[in-house]
Amino acid sequence: MSLFTPSGPSLNLPPVVWVVDDSPLEVEAIRRELASANRVEVFSNGEALIEALHQRELPDVIVLDWYMPGMSGIEVCRYLRGNPTTAMLPILLITGNARPEDVEEGLLAGANDYVLKPFRASELLARVHALSRWELQRKRAIADERARRLRAEGTLSEVQAAEERARRSELRYQLAAQATRDVIWEWNPSTGEVLHSPSFRTYFGYKAEEVGSHIEWWWERIHPEERERMMTTIQEGITGTAQDWLGEYRLQHANGTWVHVVNRCQIVRDAEGHAIQVVGALQDVTERKRMEAEAQERADFERQLIGMVSHDLRNPLNAILLAATAILKSEELQERQRRNVVRVLTSTERATRLIRDLLDFTRARQGGGIPLNRRETNLHEVVNTVMEEMQATHVERTLQVEHSGNGTGEWDPDRLAQVITNLAGNALQYSAPETPIRVATRGEVDAVVLEVHNLGAPIAPEVLSRIFEPMERGTSTHTGQLGRSIGLGLFIVRHLVMAHGGRVSVRSVVDEGTTFTVLLPRKP
Repeated sequence: MSLFTPSGPSLNLPPVVWVVDDSPLEVEAIRRELASANRVEVFSNGEALIEALHQRELPDVIVLDWYMPGMSGIEVCRYLRGNPTTAMLPILLITGNARPEDVEEGLLAGANDYVLKPFRASELLARVHALSRWELQRKRAIADERARRLRAEGTLSEVQAAEERARRSELRYQLAAQATRDVIWEWNPSTGEVLHSPSFRTYFGYKAEEVGSHIEWWWERIHPEERERMMTTIQEGITGTAQDWLGEYRLQHANGTWVHVVNRCQIVRDAEGHAIQVVGALQDVTERKRMEAEAQERADFERQLIGMVSHDLRNPLNAILLAATAILKSEELQERQRRNVVRVLTSTERATRLIRDLLDFTRARQGGGIPLNRRETNLHEVVNTVMEEMQATHVERTLQVEHSGNGTGEWDPDRLAQVITNLAGNALQYSAPETPIRVATRGEVDAVVLEVHNLGAPIAPEVLSRIFEPMERGTSTHTGQLGRSIGLGLFIVRHLVMAHGGRVSVRSVVDEGTTFTVLLPRKP
């Protein structure tokens, strides 16, 4: 048998991956990418995940969305890391936050790794695969220690012990052959001896005779600014009771340059709690660090650009709005002049909304959150106001409004008006002029539901799966043209709803048309 050939039935089973996300569209996209190589189960919120963890066998990897109603991804991370049973579960955090401080918050909360939205399928698969490999190695290390104790107690025969030693030798390095990015290593704290998989020489450029076999050789190649901190934290882990350790630092390449690495390890202890073996996986994250720095530079530039644009454009637009409104009040206007002024007023209002959408998009994408001004609000009344204004500018369309139950809650009425405007405007744009638009609100026990329905052609599945992503626009079937918007409306709708602690979904089928449903909790 080859040294790197996996053996045993557990190695042949696909990893179990639990996906936690409140968006059915994002869940379906993730499931589609992972299902070919993993056993995927889905949970719509953190509470459902925690309940399942207490009742069922633990998964190999958890894929967790940052933004969710109820418990956020960060809160779920902290809960899992604070529970001894789940403290070692690999967690992959999916987030739209590119700021280094947000990424750091996620990692400190307990995430092993993260993927930025919008993610590439290959990147998601690679990161889940790396975490599942690490979990397999961790479980094997624990099994090895249990077998060692059994041997020490004399409950295994000599033949069984020999077979177990052979299996341990095989499993110790099998990941080195499978991994594309990880270096597998083992350290004996008692002797200081360190063993590396051959990939260490490949990734870091050292010749076999240049790689030392003692831990001191490793310490010497950690960047001087980080060496003392790394040595202190790993020694604290070894002498304490920790079962795992995570470090991120710079390691010297053979050519003298510095490589950013993430080092994760499992500490195996004897019956008295003494560390007897440390098994780890080292990953080169230099490219990721470069991408993060570039993403931060782009985010800073976008923030400055949007700030300047919004300031420099909103002032003259406000002046035009005031002037056009004043002119409309004149009784001396001829009908043709009045129509021209109304056109100026409508275009200016649209430009103002566009600037608002750009500002909201920037805040949401950079993780700053969209600000809310909550107060006692009646959603029925907000819908009435918005739809009356919309009917005045779309006199040729049939707009139906329905209400039932108690429509009050603690929300930002201006932001809810923005949600309704975007959804109803979307419905008008993607449906035939002779068909009605229905906007309904329904009070439930602890929430109020908003539904916006149109009878346009169904949304294509490939568009439906990413409908709430930025820059996504459908084709209006009755005109055959792309919408005139820049594709931010539904993205902003989702973030506004999430800011209120709610969720938004969409259903689009041939016989029923398209319905967007928003669920808003009455209280934060």
